[in-house]
Amino acid sequence: MHHTPVNVAAIPVIYKILSMSSDDQLAPLVDTLTQTPHSILKICRAYERHTPNHSRYTDQIGDEIYRLGQKALNITDGSRPSYQHMIDALCKQLGLPAQEGDLADNETALLNIFTSQRLSSITADKQQAAVNKARQAAAEGASSFFGAAEWPPLAASLLQIAFLRLKHNEVTRANKESTEASSTPAPVSNSDALVISNNSGTPVLTLAQISVLDSDVGWRKVSKDDTGISRLNPLLQAVPGVATAVEVGASNYMNVIVPAGTKLVESVNHGGLIGTLRKIGTNEFAGAAKLDIGNLSALATSGAALNIASAVLAQKHLADISEKLSDIKEAIEDVAVFQKNERRSVLTGSIRYFEQIAGSVLSGELADEVVHVIEMHETKLLEVQEHLGIDIRNQTDALKILKDEEWVGQGKYIKALDEKHATLDKLYREMLLCLRARACGWQLLSAFPGREQRKEGRLKDIRASVLALLPQGEAAIALDQLLREKIKTVTSPAERSKILRNENALLNRISTQSAIVFDGLETSGRDISTYDAPLSMDLKIEDGIIVATRMR
Repeated sequence: MHHTPVNVAAIPVIYKILSMSSDDQLAPLVDTLTQTPHSILKICRAYERHTPNHSRYTDQIGDEIYRLGQKALNITDGSRPSYQHMIDALCKQLGLPAQEGDLADNETALLNIFTSQRLSSITADKQQAAVNKARQAAAEGASSFFGAAEWPPLAASLLQIAFLRLKHNEVTRANKESTEASSTPAPVSNSDALVISNNSGTPVLTLAQISVLDSDVGWRKVSKDDTGISRLNPLLQAVPGVATAVEVGASNYMNVIVPAGTKLVESVNHGGLIGTLRKIGTNEFAGAAKLDIGNLSALATSGAALNIASAVLAQKHLADISEKLSDIKEAIEDVAVFQKNERRSVLTGSIRYFEQIAGSVLSGELADEVVHVIEMHETKLLEVQEHLGIDIRNQTDALKILKDEEWVGQGKYIKALDEKHATLDKLYREMLLCLRARACGWQLLSAFPGREQRKEGRLKDIRASVLALLPQGEAAIALDQLLREKIKTVTSPAERSKILRNENALLNRISTQSAIVFDGLETSGRDISTYDAPLSMDLKIEDGIIVATRMR
């Protein structure tokens, strides 16, 4: 008998999420469905046989949720409503605005408006309890004299599905980031690669000729007195295709890959180094490399491979900090975020100086006078941070004393709430940019030898300042609770939802930008021997010499 393969992508969302969930995660759904007379799960044979092992009959649980959806949405043709359609309909049933086509945003809005505080600020072990209360509140809100009786259990079920999707997506993102960080990016090339390996066959360096179409984007020149990446020059002639390009005087491009520093340290301790030619992206042997004593002098000792890897890592740090400085500079240009005042001048002055010195500092030019100027900018940025902290506290106090009864009609009260929140939003944006600038200054300072206590103290201070802003921090939780208290008197569900959506956007921005700061603090100053991800860099070659580099 022929069985048609199941198209996993075509599996309806709810069945897919249920199949990924544990018995404990499914239990709230089973409780809802077995306690309502509008579901027949309680007399389902699969339930009777397997409860409390709910993961053994997830299809039956999904069937019941979709059946409630059919009834609540008055679908009479027997078709299964989509999960997104049910979420949009639930928003409408509750009087909330649904963002068309934005399922994740609508799910977040539903969870947000019924939980006592923002879900991400609640510890993981207490989130389900908070969602259970939200599900009950949603069920009560969805109940209507004129609406279908299936709405309350459907509302409670959909909020649990939204919560499970949120949790599973977090795990998926974490796994994806981990995989991307630990995988070696293979260059696109039709040529064979030169692979330098130790005696046990473990690669310590891979070089391959590549084609680069956008050759003017992101390249950084290599100075003539460079002692880092230029160590590769003697090896270039052994890479297939390079010698021909040199003979005709053409520019060509290569890609170099070094493994994770932690693996590199281990591999270079296993004896001498040999060169082979291999197919790109595979371990397929393509021939022996023509390496003479002159070629291998670049890697004559185990330390030389680490030095080259360190040079690649330095280029990565330079590319990272340059990108961050450019991002901050673009954000400052937004007049709605930064007014043209002294704060803006301090920030722009710091960023411009950091941009000027980043290349020379990260390439090893470590003049004492540069440290003095970095410290001067740190002092000014600290002053800006202190003033912003005072302004944030003042605006929060002003929000606390705002009262509904002071206004004739809720329209003015809602407008006042929006204005207070918009002011706080602007101040938090400025604070984040200030902290990002301080983090860039610390990254540059960390390139200088010594001053360890100063570096450690500043690192702790920047970390603490960022942590204080996070959604899980006291300030964010206090703001969240204050806003929820202030909107209790707002009668319009749509207006309450809008205020919480704006707050959610602010806290998401804080989370995103804080992660950028933490990433920079985590990776800067690290020795290649402790670096746990592979590095890939493109090289521009002229006359057999590396003249420019670009990180992948």
